[in-house]
Amino acid sequence: MTLRKTFTAALLLSAISTTAWAQDYFISDAKLVTNTSQGIVENADLIIRDGKIAQIGTDLTAPANVETISANGSWVTPGLFAPFSRLGLMDIGGEDVTNDTSSGESKTSVSELASDSFNPKAVFVANTRRMGITHAVISPSAAGDSIFGGTGAVINLSGEYDSVEKPSAFIFVQLGENGTRRAGGSRAAALVQLRAALNDAAAYPGRYDGPEDGDALTRQDAAALVKAAKGQMPLMIAADRAMDMLNIIKLKNEYSNLDIIILGAREAWEIADELAAADIKVMVDPHDNLPVSFEAVNARLDNVILLDEAGVDYAISNASALGVQRPATLAQHAGNAVGNGLEWDKAFAAITSTPAKWFGLAGGTVLQGSGATLVVWDGDPLDVTSAPTDMFINGDRQSLESRQTALRDRYNPTSDDTRLFKYR
Repeated sequence: MTLRKTFTAALLLSAISTTAWAQDYFISDAKLVTNTSQGIVENADLIIRDGKIAQIGTDLTAPANVETISANGSWVTPGLFAPFSRLGLMDIGGEDVTNDTSSGESKTSVSELASDSFNPKAVFVANTRRMGITHAVISPSAAGDSIFGGTGAVINLSGEYDSVEKPSAFIFVQLGENGTRRAGGSRAAALVQLRAALNDAAAYPGRYDGPEDGDALTRQDAAALVKAAKGQMPLMIAADRAMDMLNIIKLKNEYSNLDIIILGAREAWEIADELAAADIKVMVDPHDNLPVSFEAVNARLDNVILLDEAGVDYAISNASALGVQRPATLAQHAGNAVGNGLEWDKAFAAITSTPAKWFGLAGGTVLQGSGATLVVWDGDPLDVTSAPTDMFINGDRQSLESRQTALRDRYNPTSDDTRLFKYR
């Protein structure tokens, strides 16, 4: 046999082997949240083939040679999507060698990729996954004298080394009090730096005869900002004060191509109509109702409800409860928004299909032909007492074990293991 024939045969054998080992599933009797106009479908059956949802219906028959999962009337939903975090970028925030969220001594800013620092094997990834979160945005933070944190990414929480799904998903900018400190001491300085950077990107590469020829950015960072300046990727801007957000609206009027997401937005309710008219997206935490700083003195519990009534495009985060590092409580925060008056389906979309759409991922809905990224729950997913019982990411069944569950089981005083703890 020639070398070419041998190689071709090996490729065919590999393909056949991969197909043979691909696991298909049949999920029966589910309370299915589609996140589409179909709403919630009772007594639904799903067939998963080759990582996709092959069929949805009622009274379907399980195909041969598939694994059957009986939902028994339990909720089945799209996987949750944490719209902002620094998951996998740090292990211990106060320990520099384990914290890759920022680089205050670096000469770069916009061009720094969060995906280059992401560790899919970090403890918090599995801890977060077991709470029903299948995808997350990861963002670097601003440091040094720059208001730019860098380029954020979208990951899945499979814990695999290839789990970065979109390495260049958005550019992160810090305004407000934090940005003021970075820029030199005033909000005016922060906005000057942002406008100058956008002008550098708009003029790239023309004004750059050398690497340092920009008004605010090096040639490398200006090149990284070009897509956001053209509206081809979101510009995520952290701000809380209503006046800061009005200035962001002015910025959008100056640079009309920008696709802006405001992160935090504690006082957004005061200018909800203006945000809606400007087509600016807002990411809020429904728990942010306390005046934790001078820029959040008018924070209130019904912020997200007022934004919804005004027609603002919003997503829900859980940044106020250590959610930046480990966004495991995301569903609870959306549930509290429901408790304060937000409709259930809107709250659920704000932690699934809405952020998926914002960052250009085909997910957050359950449709025939879509990727099988699903969670089976033992109750209402927005109820704090509910938990996942099964999970799939792109058709691959996921472990719901983590270091937390391993420690729980090892040291459980009701365990039948009679060995000393140190030998378990």
